[in-house]
Amino acid sequence: MSNILDTIRFEGDNNNIVHKHSVQDFNSKSQLIVGESQEALFYKDGQALDLFGAGRHTLDTNNLPIMKKIFSTIFGGNNPFQCEVFFVNKVSVLDIPWGTDLPITLEDPKYNILVNIKSFGQMGIKVLDTRKFIIKVVGQLENYSIDSVRAATKGMVKLVIKETIAKAIVESGLSILELPARLSEISEKIKSILNVHLEQIGLILENFFVTSISADKEDLEKLRLVKEKRMEAMTDIDIESIKAIRMSQARAVARETEGYSYQDERKFDILQAAAANEGVSGSIMGAGMGLGVGFGVGEEVSKVANQTFNQPKSALCPNCQNPVGANSKFCSSCGQSLAPKKSFCINCGAELATGAQFCSECGAKQQKQERICPSCGTTINAGCKFCPTCGKSLS
Repeated sequence: MSNILDTIRFEGDNNNIVHKHSVQDFNSKSQLIVGESQEALFYKDGQALDLFGAGRHTLDTNNLPIMKKIFSTIFGGNNPFQCEVFFVNKVSVLDIPWGTDLPITLEDPKYNILVNIKSFGQMGIKVLDTRKFIIKVVGQLENYSIDSVRAATKGMVKLVIKETIAKAIVESGLSILELPARLSEISEKIKSILNVHLEQIGLILENFFVTSISADKEDLEKLRLVKEKRMEAMTDIDIESIKAIRMSQARAVARETEGYSYQDERKFDILQAAAANEGVSGSIMGAGMGLGVGFGVGEEVSKVANQTFNQPKSALCPNCQNPVGANSKFCSSCGQSLAPKKSFCINCGAELATGAQFCSECGAKQQKQERICPSCGTTINAGCKFCPTCGKSLS
């Protein structure tokens, strides 16, 4: 063995994502120094072995468990061994531009014209899984630069971008002219799909932005002309329909933002309509003033309606049999008092409870009435000392 190295450290260029150390001969007491945001992977005979994070490490049996298990003969004293060491820079590379070199030919779903569109943007990428990245991408390359990462992911990125943009256009039914308003949504979709593919080779997107989706100038001009012709051919009814749809969409967004539903909005409408009706406006508005933002309006409206329309039916005057109000004290037709008539004990003259058969004061049983009271003309029991109707003494 030649040039047995006591200290192993990163010696590559900062533009490199991966750097393979130039020396491969070490001993079991060599010092491994790994910088911040780096990982060092020991690799031998096609196998990814022990992995080290940032810090200073002594290569002994404690921190080389995989190598010890497979190559146990190299340990013991300061026995030299041969192994490849890959340093991997795991810092995010955030300024990788991308673009569709060839246009995507699509039919505009709104104006039915074939257009050629291009898209551009920027992405940030980093190594997620060092072992997987070395095995599946880097192989035995001594250096793997940022440009190499771009080249390795270029085909995959372009394919996913084309498919996702095309799918977004078809599913949404939006015109190419309307796509710039959906760039954030499209960016997130592309990012999530790309990450599924990139994770298989040990990479991950930190960010992904679509900065533009545009058609060729000639195609844009065709789209504008068709749009203008359609606008000219539209009737007032068509225009009003479009306005109504947009208004409905805006109200739906407003409801979602403010936290209430279409049903809640209808309850407000019912309450407002009820408040405009004479006779019930006071009750309805009284119920509505304390309703906050409108939840429970239906319950309150129902309660007020029940109170308003389910009042007790009117009674009849016992004298003339004409209808009288439930709370009336005198009949409006004959003037008869409608207050409940009092009754008195036939023995002691005390006032009796309604329907009482015995006096609560003297205990006398209230006998059947057999004579006429000279004061009020009521038929009473012959032995009564007091009239049970007017309370007058009969002695």
